[in-house]
Amino acid sequence: MHVIYLAGGIASGKSTVAATMKECGATLIDLDELSRQALSPWSPIIPDIVREFGDDIITPTGAVKRRLLAERAFSSTERAVTLEEIELPVIDELLRANIAKIAEEEAAERSENPDAPERVVVVEVPLLDRMRGSFDMADEIVGVVCPLPARRARALQKGFDRNDFERRVAQQPSDRYVIAHSNHVFNNIRTIDVFAQQVRDWWHEREEQGWENVPKRGAGVAKA
Repeated sequence: MHVIYLAGGIASGKSTVAATMKECGATLIDLDELSRQALSPWSPIIPDIVREFGDDIITPTGAVKRRLLAERAFSSTERAVTLEEIELPVIDELLRANIAKIAEEEAAERSENPDAPERVVVVEVPLLDRMRGSFDMADEIVGVVCPLPARRARALQKGFDRNDFERRVAQQPSDRYVIAHSNHVFNNIRTIDVFAQQVRDWWHEREEQGWENVPKRGAGVAKA
């Protein structure tokens, strides 16, 4: 099994890369989905969420009001860090469990068919710097960067509030950080069809290499 962390900021094009990799055969794990699981009504961290962000953050059925939580958490860096300190240990546990399950599935497949292809797992990581404690699970880190004006325009077209976008960008790792910690970086500066083809070409090249020979992190930015 080969595990790829796919990192990029809001509206960078990370979802396009993930969707293209899925088309190529990847198994996707979305940390946003694991975050939703971490905030489920039966989660052990709900009392901590209530204590830090208020009783009204929970609906009568026990669900977390995610939009309200985001508004309060992203109101300041301190509040965002508080939420991360509560959530991240649970997200890390869920991620490790998901990867372990996929590894077991791969082992079962290969016990029946020794020639079964290697599973490639792509983990969508919106906040790469917060995942330092789980870098051990990644065989490769792939970054996605995009000029901030293009990201802003794309986010506003999708209905994001401008102020919310700016707050989120300010609390996410910079493109420089993503580049420095990635084995390969996609620069999303072309049309979506050209960009997606760039991802396919990279995937097929890595596949032909047998997912070996991972280049040194920070080796450079791939041009679209």
